[in-house]
Amino acid sequence: MGKNNKKSTDVIAVIDIGSDALRLKIAEDRHQMIHVLEYLEYPLRLGSDTYTKGKISFEKVDKICEIIKKFLFVAASYDIKVIRAVATTAVREASNKDYIIDQVKIKTGVSVDIMDDSEEKLYIYKEICKKLLLHWRLQNEPALLVYIGSGSLGISIYKGGNIIFTQNIQMGSLRLSELLGTVQEQSEKFYIVVEQYVKSFTNIAKTIFPMEDISHFIATGREVEIISDFCKSERQGEFASIPKDRFVGLYETIKHKTPTQLIDLYKISEEKAEVLLPSMSIYETLLSFTSAQEIMAPQVFLSDALLSDMLYEQEAVEWNKVFAKNTILSAKNIATRYEYDAKHAQMVENHALKIFDKMKKIHGLGSREKLLLQTAAVLHDIGKYINSKNHYRHSYEIIRASDLLGLSEEEIEIVANIAKYHSGILPKLEHASYRHLSPKERVLVSKLSAILRIADALDRSHLQKFEEIEVKLKEDKLQITIETYKDTMLEEWSFGYKSEFFEEVFGLKAYMKKKKVM
Repeated sequence: MGKNNKKSTDVIAVIDIGSDALRLKIAEDRHQMIHVLEYLEYPLRLGSDTYTKGKISFEKVDKICEIIKKFLFVAASYDIKVIRAVATTAVREASNKDYIIDQVKIKTGVSVDIMDDSEEKLYIYKEICKKLLLHWRLQNEPALLVYIGSGSLGISIYKGGNIIFTQNIQMGSLRLSELLGTVQEQSEKFYIVVEQYVKSFTNIAKTIFPMEDISHFIATGREVEIISDFCKSERQGEFASIPKDRFVGLYETIKHKTPTQLIDLYKISEEKAEVLLPSMSIYETLLSFTSAQEIMAPQVFLSDALLSDMLYEQEAVEWNKVFAKNTILSAKNIATRYEYDAKHAQMVENHALKIFDKMKKIHGLGSREKLLLQTAAVLHDIGKYINSKNHYRHSYEIIRASDLLGLSEEEIEIVANIAKYHSGILPKLEHASYRHLSPKERVLVSKLSAILRIADALDRSHLQKFEEIEVKLKEDKLQITIETYKDTMLEEWSFGYKSEFFEEVFGLKAYMKKKKVM
């Protein structure tokens, strides 16, 4: 993918309000490469407040504002075109997050975007995938991809250039350290507590992942840099290669030591000493899921991913299209776990997309909304795994509890609602799931569920009585023509019933026309 170069004078900046520190990175494009002009990091353990008390103290909120003002002073010496400020887990999970964002805006003038967990992982995974495309061994052999943040853990399966499955877990290095910190300095067997706690989460992940023979292990996160240095790893292009035996040897050494002993032994800061064991325990547990003999560690950080998107907008658009494919692969893997009818889902997906494309002038929606419809079409029936009665309600609950790569939490909620309304019930404000959407989102759910309903009706019997449909938009009606020699009385009845909501939403009558094949 070619990069969309901006002028070399375009200087941009990212402020990252993380769980363990605030960071400023100022950069520009130089010969199709991100050139960092300034990098500042100010340690501030916001996560220690959120993960133990549920909110961030206003003493620390004042400190956030003070640090951002200093960042802005530094940024003023550059001809900054754009500054983007983001906050991740610690702020996102704080009960007083709205007050924090408001105070930052008032005191510094900076608007902060709170990134949800899925969005944060998407930026990280896009950058990792760019680097993985250059690695020939990973073109066909599956890899376990692990991202440890301060407050969250992302586990994914990478295969054939795509991420086919992903799971986000609320268990990061700093979160673990804070939750179990009272034990950490009291015992040299703290590692046992950590290992048992980690396995209580990762063993669940192991049961739901498509765990075939995974031959590679890819790890990213700030602690990987420390581990890589301690293991004297070698760089292989974009990656540091940490031999498994050196990693295990290091883990065996550090797991018997307290943070104070680690500080003395390795001359590292207190903050790094406290998160080193939790991080290595997570990596060690997940590494055992694979046959990998090395840990491949690309240097990928959120700020770099954001800078890349900002500097190379056209490339970002192209990568979003690539990840749309990953979203559907992720949805199909979830659907497979719930034993869905793949042939029916595929037919409903094909019909829904064809109707969507033909109605562009009517619905006014774009490629992103089309992806949400497609995802809902794949997943609409998975609730039948629990119970065929009211399965659409079960589909809603399963989808909203799932991690769909490339979709934000808000988009997952929209997909869940689209699936919910594909069958027996219609969107109503009495339904909490629908009422809690914004007015714009309610209209979107209604439009896409109306399309999904008639697409589903076309294969009501799940027998795929015809493959292709012809869709024509004629003045005030949508005509769908099918060709088959089979009896379609059930589909015609279902289409007539489900097209009533379609007419209400779009002001168009939908007709099903059957041509007999001799």
